[in-house]
This record gives sequence, C-alpha cells and structure tokens, in this order.
Amino acid sequence: MSALTLQFTQAGLDALMTATQRGFKGKISHMAFGDSDYTPDKTQIALKGEKERVAIADTDYSDGEGSSLKIAGKFDAPIEYAICEIGVFIESPNYSGEGEPELILLGVYSKPNTTLGYRTPDVKVLQWLTLSLAQLPSESVEVKVGVDNLNLIVDRELADMTLVQLNTMQRQIEQELRLVALEQA
Repeated sequence: MSALTLQFTQAGLDALMTATQRGFKGKISHMAFGDSDYTPDKTQIALKGEKERVAIADTDYSDGEGSSLKIAGKFDAPIEYAICEIGVFIESPNYSGEGEPELILLGVYSKPNTTLGYRTPDVKVLQWLTLSLAQLPSESVEVKVGVDNLNLIVDRELADMTLVQLNTMQRQIEQELRLVALEQA
C-alpha cells in the first residue's frame, strides 16, 4: 500500500476547517473497509462499496512533530470480501437520532484494479495506516480511540498460547523430577 496516498475529501476538509474555526480539533474516530476499487475523488462522501466500519483501536504520533499519525483498526466481523478501499472518518459536530456523532469521510485509499488485502470470517485484521498531516492545518486533528484498545485485542489467541506454554513447562518440570529420582535410585 506504499504507492497509495490518502485522497482527502472536500466534505472532510470542510468539517475539519469548521471545527478548527470553532476552536476544536477534528476527531478521527473510525476507519472502514470496502470492496470497490477505483480512483478516489475529493467529492466523495462515502466509500463506494463499504463492508465494515470500526472505531479506531490505537494511535501513534510517529515523528513527534505532528506531521504524520498512525492509526489502527481491528476488523473482526464474520464476513468475507476483497479489501479494495479504506476510508478514514472524523466526527461531525452534529449528532444522529441515537445521540452518536455523525461521521464524515475525511479521506480514501483506493486504486483501480488493486486489491489491498482479503477479509475472511476466521481472520481478524489489524490494519495500521500512516496518515500524512502535512496537508492539513497544524494541530487540527486528534484521534478518538474507541473502547477496544489494542492492549485488549490479544484476547483468545494470547490465552491459548499461554495455556500451551504453561502445559509445556509443567511437562518439562515433571520430566526433570523423574530424571532426578532416577539419578538418586
């Protein structure tokens, strides 16, 4: 994905500028995968074939100067599709009927005839993106990390690995004790 650049949308930039003018920062809060491949356009307001949207799970300001930002999302829905587009969303100051902020498409990664990855129901995808903030006003964005922080993502897999390791250590100790008993006999 190194050849791809984020195409900022006009709606996303307008929302970001509105927040900045009001003295706030735009909150990057979600990313999405879709299955349509195309050349992104700045007039887009949605992904063309969105399949899955998740809250940002982790973030890292890469260079300490604020010109780039890494964000991560955990995609774990039991669905299957080719990943051909990735969208990054910011929160709007407007709220939906459920009291949640509306999300505005800030930018899109996609390229014609290019598959960025593949989602299967059995595999969780942890997608990291590095966003260049050089084209945006300085100090104009922040990241809103969702509930499912990456420190908690290593759930079932880590528990399984830990159990296997503990069982192996127990067998090794039992074997050592048997060897010691044989040596003393």
